[in-house]
Amino acid sequence: MAMPTRLWAVTSAARSGLSISAVPGDSTARHFAIGAFWALVGAVVSRGLTLASSVVAGRLLGPTGFGEIGMIQSTQGLFGIVAGAGLGLAATKFVAEFRSTDPTKSGRCATLATTIALVSGTVMALVLLALSRVMASSVLNAPHLTVELQVATGLVLFGTINGVQTGALVGFGDFRTLAVLSSIRGACLCGFLIAGIAIGGVLGGVVGLVLTEAIAVLANQVALRRILPGTVTWRDRRAAWSELMPMCRFSGLSLLGSICTMSAMWFANLVLVAQPGGYAALGVFNAAERWRQLLLFLPASFSPVILTTLSNLHGRKDPDAYRRLFGLNLAVSIAVVVVPSIGIMLCAGPAMGLFGDEYRGGWMTLVILSASAVVVVLNNLLGQILVSRGAVMGRFVLDVLLAAVLALASWQLIPIYREQGMALGSLIAFAVTAAALAATTIHFMRAHRSER
Repeated sequence: MAMPTRLWAVTSAARSGLSISAVPGDSTARHFAIGAFWALVGAVVSRGLTLASSVVAGRLLGPTGFGEIGMIQSTQGLFGIVAGAGLGLAATKFVAEFRSTDPTKSGRCATLATTIALVSGTVMALVLLALSRVMASSVLNAPHLTVELQVATGLVLFGTINGVQTGALVGFGDFRTLAVLSSIRGACLCGFLIAGIAIGGVLGGVVGLVLTEAIAVLANQVALRRILPGTVTWRDRRAAWSELMPMCRFSGLSLLGSICTMSAMWFANLVLVAQPGGYAALGVFNAAERWRQLLLFLPASFSPVILTTLSNLHGRKDPDAYRRLFGLNLAVSIAVVVVPSIGIMLCAGPAMGLFGDEYRGGWMTLVILSASAVVVVLNNLLGQILVSRGAVMGRFVLDVLLAAVLALASWQLIPIYREQGMALGSLIAFAVTAAALAATTIHFMRAHRSER
């Protein structure tokens, strides 16, 4: 009866709304189970609503309009990465590492990160606003998207703040709250995006995206005010500058790596839209990408739980539990991606047809992206070893490798195979990086054993 009793205890704790740091007994297994339970609940609701809104948006806009809104999101995402400055990941790492040993310090880190995000998000939003006309006409070769890019400055501001707030919440381990927040965001996205497109086409869709991010920021702020330690005051915020340098070192390299990968993805989009009928081809790719994101939703759901737990275990110097948790997560994540990926490959035509008859011809793009889901998972999971241990230089080098291979493969393959070439470039880039990460992870584990 030991196993049923333990399962009942974990389920009861999860339903009662305890955060990871609040579970009695400080058991890593129980912590992980509770976090995974709520992360899964939030992901199922959020990803389901996101896919539904994408299907409706794709049918309303058609491939060209869907490609245009995807290009706008990609462009603002590049500015948002710069604005975020890697602070979301830094907030997760430092808050999780110190939440058990120094709660006040974890609160200072969260407060400092969100304050910087507000300033940097505002600056980069203004930069995009100033450059939007030139970018739309000269870079995107779509001057009719100038107003849409100007409105997308709101996505830069609110998306930056949202990313850092979410990173801090993940670090605190309050996954029940995160599940509620993800559900709220998914519902807002579904409602505002569809209503905006129905009323105003691509422009209306961008307005809907901005409203969704704004509401998410407000909801996140309410949650953070409830979770932050009561001892965090304005005096503590001034004292938080003592935490600034280690956070800057961590987030700086994370930022550079993110800029490299986002720039490569944006470059691939530019190469594709430069082809005849390029925006329609990008729309087909984006439809297939929505299915890949669905395949990745389970590992993505567990990813914040794993990262915050690994960082916490590293801070507590518990290497045995660290290795066991990582091994378990690796095996489970691969298993839950491989089988659904095969199913999507076999049903690629009907799956693409849900977006509309114009998308059905992109079934091969979906097959390639489904195959790439496995190496994407490997890349993310193995990268957590480097991040949780603070080895951001190694993660940065591998991000540069990913970006270089993706840009080169896209440049060579897209002019020949269009959206299929873009999918192939993604598969090749993530496979190469995952192989390098596997070698790096083996080196870390062997080095740690020799130290013991």
